[in-house]
Amino acid sequence: MKKEFRGLRPDDLHGRMGLRNPERGFRTEMYFSLIPGEIAGTCSCHSKQYKLDGRSEIPVYQNKEIAGVPHLIRGNRLDAVEFSHAQWRDELDYLSYDGVTVMQSYCFLMKYDDGRDLPQEKLDDIEGFFLKLRESGVKALLRFAYELSPTLTGPTAETTLKHLSQVAPLLQKYKDVIYVLQCGFVGKFGEWHNSCHFLQDDLGFRRELLSAVLEVLPPERRTMMRYPTLKMSLCGTEPLSAKEAFTQSMAARIGHFNDGFLANESSGGTFGRRDSYVSKEQEYAYLDQESLYLPMDGELFWNDLHRMVLPLEAAQHFSRWHYDTFGMVHGNSLFEGKPGLSMDVWGRVPIDPMAIRANNLPMELDYFTDETGKHVWRSYYEYIRDHLGYRIVLESAEVGEPKDDTLTATVKLRNYGFSSPVNPRPVQLVLKGKGGTFRMAFNTDIQRWAGHGAQQVLKLKAKLPSDMPDGSYQIGFAMPDASEELANRPEFAIRCANPLEFADGVNWLGMEVCYVSTANPWSRCLLPQ
Repeated sequence: MKKEFRGLRPDDLHGRMGLRNPERGFRTEMYFSLIPGEIAGTCSCHSKQYKLDGRSEIPVYQNKEIAGVPHLIRGNRLDAVEFSHAQWRDELDYLSYDGVTVMQSYCFLMKYDDGRDLPQEKLDDIEGFFLKLRESGVKALLRFAYELSPTLTGPTAETTLKHLSQVAPLLQKYKDVIYVLQCGFVGKFGEWHNSCHFLQDDLGFRRELLSAVLEVLPPERRTMMRYPTLKMSLCGTEPLSAKEAFTQSMAARIGHFNDGFLANESSGGTFGRRDSYVSKEQEYAYLDQESLYLPMDGELFWNDLHRMVLPLEAAQHFSRWHYDTFGMVHGNSLFEGKPGLSMDVWGRVPIDPMAIRANNLPMELDYFTDETGKHVWRSYYEYIRDHLGYRIVLESAEVGEPKDDTLTATVKLRNYGFSSPVNPRPVQLVLKGKGGTFRMAFNTDIQRWAGHGAQQVLKLKAKLPSDMPDGSYQIGFAMPDASEELANRPEFAIRCANPLEFADGVNWLGMEVCYVSTANPWSRCLLPQ
């Protein structure tokens, strides 16, 4: 039997909400710690309203009173005395309409930059946060950092490497809730600039730290670096090839984050640095290729410093560099308390399908039409939100009647996102009936499901389990988390962008198959009419 599917339309139930899918999309930002005297807090202002939880109603500016020192907006940074996990969990509830599942999670260690070991209290605090993430159904884009602006203290190379070795067991134990570990540690906010001890300039330490980070991480997880030239200094100027992608080489495990997205011609110093090995234009081309296979994240400058980023320009670069996640707390009045910033404009400007075609952006027709075929306008904000990372749309499924206890199936789908799923996960055909639930894996690598509307044709020929009872079975398509801890958690499974029932982490196809085992040829299986 064969069935064809359509994509989600804006007039479907919840059709204008962001799909809540793991490891992609807009992300929020916070600093976690429950230890008094440490930096902690969320970046939001909105959630103070009607809530007496210590958060400011307006953004907090750092160093504003110090003449001649640039001040930085830092949302609602609190002392950990005031901070609680309830705050960021409340923020996730508030942002559920946009399907947020990733949190930029900073762990500041400046209290220990004098060389002492991280105390057990701090390790317990980090572990407690990971447990809260798992409980809350979200993952961390994790970054460790020591230095803020301005600072006259910072860790040495030896201290940094020692602390990394101390947190290593936790990173391995809770790998399931770590989407990506950014290679921070060095400089202000872990962004590899203005380090007290000039560690960003120490090539030997750079190589030692990256090697240690990759050794600590489970083999299926990757890291990111702030500037392309930093990776080039370790791996050369040739971009990652399709053949080397997803191997265990250093080049295949270092992605990119751009924390000055289109802030100016250099993207806030991301490109065309004084220590760059190639021209700015060559760095652009380098990312064109690298981002096909590696995690890509970024954010705007706070308060639209330097300039506003216009919506079409943003969409073009998200698509070009295959962005998976992007910070939503910068350049957004919801968090900064000032109207008319970049992301506010993205939400007010409609995206023209002709502009999508003209700029070779991914486009799926159902996304822009209602059930009568009438065009429905979408904002740039919606479009970017819904196409960051992957957007999987099923096209058809064909499942044969079991023969000789063997099942065959063909599933066709397209990925209309800017990128492919970042981390590996199984892809399964699911059969569910009175006799139980049975899963059969497709032989496919989901990390190679390219975006921009590329089609995947998945074929399955599987021997049915010998203990599978006769009867009728519902057919589903599932992409669960790869970890044992989260494999059965629906909130960590991928939902297709189709109007299908999504339950127990399975996209149920509205199809059934009748199974009669060869060992019991006289059995009868009647499908409901």
